[in-house]
Amino acid sequence: MASCTICRFHALFDGERYLGDRFSISYTPSASVYYLCSTKEAPAGAGALILGVPDPSAPFILDEVKAVGSVLSNAEVFTGAEATLEVLREKGAHCRWVHIATHGLVPPGTTHVSHPSAWGTSQLSLFDLYQLNLPAELVTLSGCGTGLNVVVGGDELLGLVRGFLYAGAQGVLVTLWDVNDQSTAEFMKLFYEHLKTNPNKAQAVQYATAEIRKKYAHPFYWAPFCC
Repeated sequence: MASCTICRFHALFDGERYLGDRFSISYTPSASVYYLCSTKEAPAGAGALILGVPDPSAPFILDEVKAVGSVLSNAEVFTGAEATLEVLREKGAHCRWVHIATHGLVPPGTTHVSHPSAWGTSQLSLFDLYQLNLPAELVTLSGCGTGLNVVVGGDELLGLVRGFLYAGAQGVLVTLWDVNDQSTAEFMKLFYEHLKTNPNKAQAVQYATAEIRKKYAHPFYWAPFCC
């Protein structure tokens, strides 16, 4: 039977410190994928694409979009019905950063689809991603459980991370469970502020985590984010 997988080594606690306090930790599906992503050249452009699809269960998505847009240079922002797959296809192909803020849904046990929630009247499936050209340095998926995978035959991991890496992204920042809407908006702003001064994405997550923990101490709020 297929099952969802979760890695959270950064949240391991020895009684005094979390492992993420000592090390900047990143995750990869395999050593070969890590090599391909780490040796890929960064896109020439410096622009950013920010897509936000708010709904009643995630009221802080627009706050997140505004916060991220205030940090990233040359950002194009599309929200609600304007945040479509077509915009992602056309604009994302030329952007260094792609940030997608939606209420994430990953149907449990499925082996064929995984998607952030509604894009206007449609949904974004894993197989849509296989048709994209998205050579961004980083794609961020801030919705709930966007980093979950389904294990299929041959121990293959099927999920959004695989789809975006296949589309050409060098790295993907995802969440491991249902996140708190408000703390996520605050975390993302901190993350991009650190990323602007330090291009190491894992370290930017580590530093943003250290800051957000001053306000939200429980791992539920800061541990779901990984790249």
